[in-house]
Amino acid sequence: MSELQNEDCLGKYLFIMGDVNTGKTTLCRQWLVQLCQQGLGTRIALIDMAPHIPEALALERGLVGAGGSLLPSPASGVLDLRTHLDAPRLSSTSEAEAMAKAVRNAHAIEALLAQLPGSRRDILFINDVTLYLQAGFAAGLLKHIAKADIKTLVVNGYWGERLGGGELTRREKAETQRLRQSFARRGRILELTRCYG
Repeated sequence: MSELQNEDCLGKYLFIMGDVNTGKTTLCRQWLVQLCQQGLGTRIALIDMAPHIPEALALERGLVGAGGSLLPSPASGVLDLRTHLDAPRLSSTSEAEAMAKAVRNAHAIEALLAQLPGSRRDILFINDVTLYLQAGFAAGLLKHIAKADIKTLVVNGYWGERLGGGELTRREKAETQRLRQSFARRGRILELTRCYG
């Protein structure tokens, strides 16, 4: 990952993909800090879609470090948009329960996305975008971003096998692939493969 640490993300669309604990959030955090140190905090909006995963549940599933949050410094001026979100696959006992949680998450995230156009921010970080794509649509996400006239977009999302399969996973992968295709046309895709922790 060291070769990516000095990536200049300003003015670019970057999609960081990888399995659990490959450093997606850590890399985004480095770029967020870098931009804030340049005095750009008041131009940045952050939507953190990382779900709440109780520590005991993460330990039980062997997924310590999954769902890491991206937190800006309180004095940075970053518009920090977040809400309570569940981890559908990890916290559900059935596919139907997982899908119901995914739909609730998508509605809650839509409310955060709706705040972007009036925010006057042209730099957007999205942490754990795939939580939205479990029940939301890549096209809808891109419409929100276009409406807000975002010039710099740094997004990370899950792309792996460790969280299992099922209908929710199939849908998430299909929408992630659509988002990936958009980034391939307009920006850059970084796939992280090394696991940490």
